[in-house]
Amino acid sequence: MVDCRDIERPAARVRPRLIAAWLAIAAVLFVACDPGERDGAGAQLAGLDNAEFRDRVVAFVREVAAREPDVACPVSMTGVEPLHVAVAMYVGGAVVGRGFAAEHELCPALKAATERALAASGPDRSRLAQARFVVELTDSAYAMVEYEGEGVELVNGLVPARVLDRHMVRRRIDEGEAYLLRVMDPSLGGVHKYYHAPTDSFEARLHTIYTASTLYTLLALHAHDSDESLRQPIERAAGFLLSMQRLAPGQPGHGAFHYSLDLQRHEREPRFVVGTTSKSIFTLIALHALTGDDAYLDAARLAADWLLIMQDADGRVTPELRLDANAAWSVTDRESLLYTGQVLSALSRLYEATADPRYLDAAARTAGRLLARVESEGCYLGDDYRSPNPISSSWVILSLFDYARAGDEPAIREAVFACADELLARQIDDPADVYRHGRWQASLSSSGNGWLAEVLSELYRDCPDSDHDGCARFRRAVVLLFRLLMQYTYSPENSFVAADPDMARGGLFWNPRERDVRTDSVCHAMNAYVFMLDHLPAGVLVELPEPPLAERLAPLDRSGRLADLEDEEADGEAEEDDEPAVDIVE
Repeated sequence: MVDCRDIERPAARVRPRLIAAWLAIAAVLFVACDPGERDGAGAQLAGLDNAEFRDRVVAFVREVAAREPDVACPVSMTGVEPLHVAVAMYVGGAVVGRGFAAEHELCPALKAATERALAASGPDRSRLAQARFVVELTDSAYAMVEYEGEGVELVNGLVPARVLDRHMVRRRIDEGEAYLLRVMDPSLGGVHKYYHAPTDSFEARLHTIYTASTLYTLLALHAHDSDESLRQPIERAAGFLLSMQRLAPGQPGHGAFHYSLDLQRHEREPRFVVGTTSKSIFTLIALHALTGDDAYLDAARLAADWLLIMQDADGRVTPELRLDANAAWSVTDRESLLYTGQVLSALSRLYEATADPRYLDAAARTAGRLLARVESEGCYLGDDYRSPNPISSSWVILSLFDYARAGDEPAIREAVFACADELLARQIDDPADVYRHGRWQASLSSSGNGWLAEVLSELYRDCPDSDHDGCARFRRAVVLLFRLLMQYTYSPENSFVAADPDMARGGLFWNPRERDVRTDSVCHAMNAYVFMLDHLPAGVLVELPEPPLAERLAPLDRSGRLADLEDEEADGEAEEDDEPAVDIVE
């Protein structure tokens, strides 16, 4: 497992905070590295790298599970203290058995934990061929998952992406497109918010905003690839989108888009969120550009007219209108920068499509409100729903960018790029941390990171001619996000938690603890991939070599956390949704 020479002659350049870890490893492996133990089983450790070690461990676990007689130990490792091992058995996306063991030798611990996992799974052994095993050496948080007879690296529940190139981005585009087409309702054309991958199921509701987002992505794919096979699903989803617009002249909500459709009751939800209507406008503008059909632009105008009703004279946006339990219309007063940004972008984009000054005038009021906040508080902002965070801040950046483009405001455009640079300065840049490298503090989800990649891609594609480096810094930030997003994308290697791996493939699960696929996660990532694909150079874009086995086996500190990682309990508290759900019951 560890070349004993690594213990005897550690590399000259070792980070100070790893010195204690090296000493601990040396103590744990003292017996295995003692010269007297190098003959026989001990010699098997010499020269092993991470991949070979993982392969041997999962092969041993599989042989034990199959009750092979006289299973030979392939990795001799003995510790002064007991070695703690956990083995989990996954079938159909669920844990059917889990076992724990602690022994002074690794193989006996693996054997005992595997046998306990099998016993917990019940007497039926017919599922063993389909099972996948996850093994963790809990003293060091060193984990692996079995895949086609090999041991695949796991870090904090993710299969890390250590290499990224342009071909991988193209492959993810193709897989993501296939995923979106699979999850679209075959008869209605609408799209669910979630695909519950662990149970291979959907919630009984179609959501307008996620349908609009899916359409927006399919339209971007059509524009990039000139794929006419996308026309039919685009038309089907567009039909659902139009059906969700409320047409009730003189009544509350006229022109807005219903939040969702209940498939069991066949009822449209009497709830109108400005974010749903705004992002529907984005898509309607793109549909009109593709088809030339004025019905889409007419629907966008009607929707924007409702947004004007939801805007105060000072540019403040009321987030939502809904019919309450007493059959009375009520509004939500809490202000969301996400909603405000969506409204500003929708009005600005519609002005560009129609040249109607009403929309630019309204956009100017909201832009002024946001600019005042930036001037008084800086670019890193929060709202009534959450403390300052990168997602809310990025919506301020994009919406002001849309407004500056629509209103031809070079000073605002310059302020936008200054705020974007401030946001880039907060991106985590730590190649040694494969789990966090490329993301932001308080942005743990695939949706949030995909959205950041989409926003930065938009800025990169419209980089000012005067920019000192051609906005290369934005491209680098996006590339780091792409690598990160690969870790959240269902693939054959990491789909042991999915009931139907083929169905889940190409979908982005929310985070390592919540493995459902959120539609907006897929759409945001896909938009960024498509926007940036032609701007990516050939060759390797990112490469993060796996640390030596000795370093990977660094023990946990006394608090139960990896000694080389910072506490992240506070991360994600301000994680943003496409539509904030605080105080809202779906």
